[in-house]
Amino acid sequence: MNDAVRPRWKTLWTFLALAGMLLHGFAGPRPGWAAAADSTAPPHTAASLRATLLHGGLRTVAGRSGGVPAVAPGRPRHVALAFGLSAAVPGLGQAYNRQWVKAAVGLAVEAALWTGYVVWREQGLAQRDDYWAFAHAHWSPARYARWLNDYSDYLRLEHNRVIDTPPVSIPTGIDFSNPDGWTSAERAAVRQLFEQIRALEADRGVIFTATGATFSHQLPFFGEQQYYELIGKYFQYAPGWDDYPVWRTEDGTFTAAIDPEAVDASGAKIHVSDRFYRYADDHARANDLLRRASRLSAVFVVNHVLAAFDAAISARLHNNRLASSLSSSLTVGHDAFGAPQTTASLRLSF
Repeated sequence: MNDAVRPRWKTLWTFLALAGMLLHGFAGPRPGWAAAADSTAPPHTAASLRATLLHGGLRTVAGRSGGVPAVAPGRPRHVALAFGLSAAVPGLGQAYNRQWVKAAVGLAVEAALWTGYVVWREQGLAQRDDYWAFAHAHWSPARYARWLNDYSDYLRLEHNRVIDTPPVSIPTGIDFSNPDGWTSAERAAVRQLFEQIRALEADRGVIFTATGATFSHQLPFFGEQQYYELIGKYFQYAPGWDDYPVWRTEDGTFTAAIDPEAVDASGAKIHVSDRFYRYADDHARANDLLRRASRLSAVFVVNHVLAAFDAAISARLHNNRLASSLSSSLTVGHDAFGAPQTTASLRLSF
């Protein structure tokens, strides 16, 4: 696993460990602790009796005189807390509500979404880096500028086009395959090169001879996202690839390759080279992986929202059952012989 991937996996495992600890905390004391807790339990109240009847009945605690029933209190739940827990981590609000199956499903879905997002995003970024490197090695702005100058000459000489923009001045000694190694002066020279290219592309005299249409795009500046998009998408940039056919011989004669838009009888571009198409395929695969990751991030948000509302609704229903199902009172007196006697009054309401 490379260094770029490792921090994201570490974040995922940390999230899973934290979720496990929170679930363990919500589960409450283990059964082995019940007897000790019961032996020191406070006297029973009407609220505790009510909760017991609603949520699991009565049980007798050994050692308590008269077989006084011990109860597990049914407490109201905080709706906002349940909502917030599942909004933060789906499944935690369900665990707070003691809905263990829902909690497990919520955490499993969250982990699956995180895993898919991390895997697809890292694969997409890795392939993006690969096609960037391929473009740096095989597509040259200087080569494209030479073709643009020659194509302008071709339009003037062969099609009598009037082109007012001067030819592009192409700098020498700049390694376009290693942009990270450029000096400040070289970066400035590259910027100037692109400005001249864009000016000539925008000239109204520069047209596609097959259609008579002017150029629809101008080359984005080096390193921009659209720069990497356009050089493998539009055929006007095909001459910038290093396997594009020769378009002008040493004696100045133009070959058929001067026009990258030329087609055969089937409509296929006859001069566009293999590297143009290979780059386009690599670019499309990387973008597809990144789009998958982006879609998962949207599902991730929806999962948090749905889990939060589910937890809040469950907590509200629990509270409604507590409030509307049962009211009770508990009194302590003496029987006819003077012995203590506890009397419970229960009233069920709907």
